[in-house]
Amino acid sequence: MLRKLVVGAGLFAMSANAASAQTCTIASTSASVSCSVTSTHSLTVPSLMSLTMSGFTSGTSQTLAAPTAISDFASSNTIQIPTAGPTFVVKANRAYRVQINAATSAFTGSTYAKPASDVAWSTSSGGTFVGLSTTPADITGGAATTGSTSVGVFYKTTYDFVADVPGSYNLDVKFTLVAP
Repeated sequence: MLRKLVVGAGLFAMSANAASAQTCTIASTSASVSCSVTSTHSLTVPSLMSLTMSGFTSGTSQTLAAPTAISDFASSNTIQIPTAGPTFVVKANRAYRVQINAATSAFTGSTYAKPASDVAWSTSSGGTFVGLSTTPADITGGAATTGSTSVGVFYKTTYDFVADVPGSYNLDVKFTLVAP
């Protein structure tokens, strides 16, 4: 039992030493006295950002619309076919940008290297379309927000009747949330 009292006293002494590093002492006969200890508190506010995407064809995959008949090429050997892509919302406690780029310069899946730039994107179905590149391009940006307006991505895929080899193709497209 004596052993337990010694351990308890040791812990108490350590607490007393830590507390004595900041003391406030009053020695006065006055009834109105005060004593204070100033302590500096610090914190770090992290960048908190999220990019929530939805509207893919399946999971996180997007199927691009393709020609279905020779008559689709009636007026030219190349055509552009639109596809409504995914949408996204950003939450951020700081300024942000959302970027898009192709992971590689060409689709995979065949011996033919269909260029990634054959897929053009825009934030409006009637807007100006820009071909995908491996270099990130800004889709949109903004200030800190508890939830941005939903932004839609629209695609136009160029098909070349003579050059495009029949087959299934895949291209990874990256959407990146950036804190400038």
